[in-house]
Formats: sequence, C-alpha cells, structure tokens
Amino acid sequence: MQKKLEVLLSLMNVKNKDEFYKILEKNNITGKVCAVNQVKNESDIWNLEDGDKRLYSYNELGASRSRNRLLEKAEGDICIFADDDMVYNDDYQDVILREYEKNKNAEMFIFNIKSTNTNKEKIKKIYGRKIKFLDIMRIRTPEITLKKELLKKIDIKFDENFGPTGIFRKGEETIFMRDLFKKFVKIYNSNKNIGYVYSNESTWFEGYNEKYMYDQGAIFYRIAPKMYKLLILQFAIRKYFLYKDNISIIEAYKQMVLGAKKCKEMYGEKNE
Repeated sequence: MQKKLEVLLSLMNVKNKDEFYKILEKNNITGKVCAVNQVKNESDIWNLEDGDKRLYSYNELGASRSRNRLLEKAEGDICIFADDDMVYNDDYQDVILREYEKNKNAEMFIFNIKSTNTNKEKIKKIYGRKIKFLDIMRIRTPEITLKKELLKKIDIKFDENFGPTGIFRKGEETIFMRDLFKKFVKIYNSNKNIGYVYSNESTWFEGYNEKYMYDQGAIFYRIAPKMYKLLILQFAIRKYFLYKDNISIIEAYKQMVLGAKKCKEMYGEKNE
C-alpha cells in the first residue's frame, strides 16, 4: 500500500470552509491536509472534517504552538509543514514519497523550496547526504518532512519560547532541528524542489537591531551550550556587513551575550 502524505498547514483567522478551500487551491495543496487555524476570539472557532481535509480552530497565538497542535493531530504516513504563503509544485506529493521510498532508512527529509524574496534564500550545499549539525541553521520549517512513526518513537515538539510570539522571536525551526539531531534522528537532505514561498519579509523582522542580536544569542546557547560563545563571536564578525548600519559590533556582541545568558537562566543543565 502506498504511503500517504499529509500537509500540516498553519493558518490564522480563516473564517469559513469556502475561505479554507480557496487557500488550498491558491497554494496548490492537494490530497490529505490537516490545518490549525488560530483565531482572535472564542466566537470565531469552527472546525471541519471533510474526508481527507481537516481544520481545527484555536483561540491562541504562536507559530510553534500551531506546529505542536498539528503534530498532535497528524495522521499521514509522511508529514510536511506549510503556511499559507507556500505554493507547491504539481508533483510535490510524488517527489516527496519517492525520496522516502528510495531511502527507507530516512526518518526525515529536508527538501528544497525557493523564495520570491531573495533576502530569505538560504543557499544549501548539503544535497544528497545526511544532515550535519551546522546544517540545521540553514533549514526553514516548510522544507521539513518526517515520518509519522517518528512521532510515536520519540517526543517531538517545537519550543514555544522561540518564534514570533515567543520570548525569543525567531529560530523555532533551528531549535526543532537541533533537538531532533540530538536524538539521533536519521535526517537526509534532498535536492528536489517541491515549490516556493511567495511571502515578503517575516512580520516579526524589524531589522538587525538589539532585539535581533539578543534573540540570536539565545539561539546559539540553545543549540550549542558548550560552544555558544564561539558562535556569538564568529557571528558578530562574519555578519558585520548585515548589521553595521544599525548597531555597532561591540553592542551586537553584548546583546547576543545577554540573550544567551537569559536562555541559560531558563534552561540551565536541561539544555546540556
């Protein structure tokens, strides 16, 4: 029996079934899909179970929380994360399922997704091999696919302290990949393109300012508690061209150290 792919779709403020189906059509999402719809008010909550199309509404916020709800609801043999700015190629299901069929050892595959915003492109040089630790900082959530059986094998969750509504407003996919990597999940990268993201810059992004650096420092501590200071130093030097018009190199370094310190206070030995 052929495995089934399920799209795990994060949405906000979708009002009814017609609007939901228009999103699926616009984004070329076919087959099995489970959506979590975050709404502003309790009165806006509605749910849908229509064959292989499901939607569940919650009066809450948070990208990481939405992903975690979707992981709880997932039913497909293979799952892929999506937002409403993701447009899939016509053959995306076949492409994904073929990769898993060719490599039965893989528990996760990272696929290639293009972006209409060139500032968001992350150049990958990791095609056709297992993911290594430093690769996790190049991965975006819509590129992530995983086997449903992995959810039964280990506890998989996005850290809700990271992401647009978290204490640290970015890095949720990096933390997610770090936690899976530490659990020795078999993660492979594919050179196959499955679609594109047409969004503009993330809504949380306000420039390379103090908050950005603070959050970056927290990410470095969370992913590498024993070498975060080295990661902070190299980022301050290597990425100077990005932030030089907004903040000094000394202040950038200082803010990253403060972010790492806050993260260390929150996680301590649990993060080792």
